[in-house]
Amino acid sequence: MRKVIPMLFAAALLATACEKTPDTGNLDDDYLVYTNYDDDTNFAKFTTFYVPDSVLIIDNSSNKPKYLYGTPASDIIIASYVKGMESAGYVRTLDKSEADLGLQVSYVEETYKFRYYNNYPWWYGYPWYWNFSYWGDWGGWHWPYDITYSYSTGSLLGELVDLTLPEGTSKQLKVVWSSYISGLLNGDGSLNTTEVTQSIGQAFSQSAYLKK
Repeated sequence: MRKVIPMLFAAALLATACEKTPDTGNLDDDYLVYTNYDDDTNFAKFTTFYVPDSVLIIDNSSNKPKYLYGTPASDIIIASYVKGMESAGYVRTLDKSEADLGLQVSYVEETYKFRYYNNYPWWYGYPWYWNFSYWGDWGGWHWPYDITYSYSTGSLLGELVDLTLPEGTSKQLKVVWSSYISGLLNGDGSLNTTEVTQSIGQAFSQSAYLKK
């Protein structure tokens, strides 16, 4: 299920190629595109997707959520994910209630959080981040695959959630695809938008199963 494409530092790829799950914490400075998915999901059954107009910022704050909205960086990030989804044959809808898939995008501005999970998001315990209730009347999260992540500053996360299952307080929201991209920062700490566009495109290119 897992696919990793480091675009630099071939030696780092060789060192991690034998690991069952790559430790992204060892690749903080590398240009890395990592994708994972639920191999029991039939992606061809989905038609529409919805993406929020903001990129969630994940940091060490404990007060309130922060978002990238209406900035050149956020516009490029969202547009790149939308392009990838549309190129895969899915139709964007502006009505969240009509979507088969929900696409949530997050940017790790600063965090040292580490979590192994298959039932909770790695940022569980942080306030106000993407919550299952954002998508409807859900009772929790579910990843059909296990992941161990040590996210690095400047990473970009994309997750697709299945919205076609019946809602209800006992139902869990299923994450069917995820992408992790690192090594996107310029020397001054700003996002390299050219690499953002290329790496998001690579995430979809290496996810051939993700198509209508």
